[in-house]
Amino acid sequence: MNIILFLNRDLESNLAFNLLQPELKGHDVRIYLSQTVGGKNKKVDELNILEYYEKELFYQLPHHLKEVGIQTSFEFLDDDFHLFPLSICEKVNDPKFINEIRSYSPDLFISIRFGKIFDKEILTLPRYGTFNLHSGILPDYRGILGTLHALRQGKKEVGCTLHQIDDDRIDTGKIISVAKLKVNITRSLFWHIVQLYPLGCSMIKKSIKKIEQGKPIHTRAQDLQSGAYYSLPTGQHFEDLKMEGFEILSQVDYLEFLRTFISPDLRIIG
Repeated sequence: MNIILFLNRDLESNLAFNLLQPELKGHDVRIYLSQTVGGKNKKVDELNILEYYEKELFYQLPHHLKEVGIQTSFEFLDDDFHLFPLSICEKVNDPKFINEIRSYSPDLFISIRFGKIFDKEILTLPRYGTFNLHSGILPDYRGILGTLHALRQGKKEVGCTLHQIDDDRIDTGKIISVAKLKVNITRSLFWHIVQLYPLGCSMIKKSIKKIEQGKPIHTRAQDLQSGAYYSLPTGQHFEDLKMEGFEILSQVDYLEFLRTFISPDLRIIG
């Protein structure tokens, strides 16, 4: 199949790609990256801290690995990436970009943390539609950082949803499947976010295999009268998180991620 991945330039999208890579072999794949999620509103300090670890510090790792002589099979979506064509997407709905995508005769779009909204025209291009992996249980947590809101509200489970993107509304498409994770009060927000990606990518791989086998993708419509939409989190949202006993990110959780997915030999993170 001709598969186009729409990802974000951050740790989680890098992780998702590496988890999906075995299933992508044998397909014609192209990758487009956004560089931010959400609008241009000023972000609170807590969100800036989280993004520092997800973006700035994370993208220092390839240089650090080379410097200390650590080998890794983890593929970073950076200038040295050569597995598939990779480029930054500035205007996803621009006619020129749409014509470029059309020329590839895409079979499937997969969107993970992509920071732009698809308009109707580009959504008509892929033969099997557009799948989006949303880091939250739908329809309860539409929008940004659903995991944060579930934790600060004292939920016992967090989760992610694989759904179709049918139009330019956000996180309203038909649900393909949902995966859930039991909350661990001893772990940080970051840990809970990262743990969802192996679950979510497993759902994506199963859906790709169904398409390859000619099997239907069963979906169910969301109840759009229930749930809520969350935009960029506020300082109060992070205060609520702390009141529930959660850190935003711990050094232990971050280093565990590095050792689990990149190299067990890593000893420092910056």
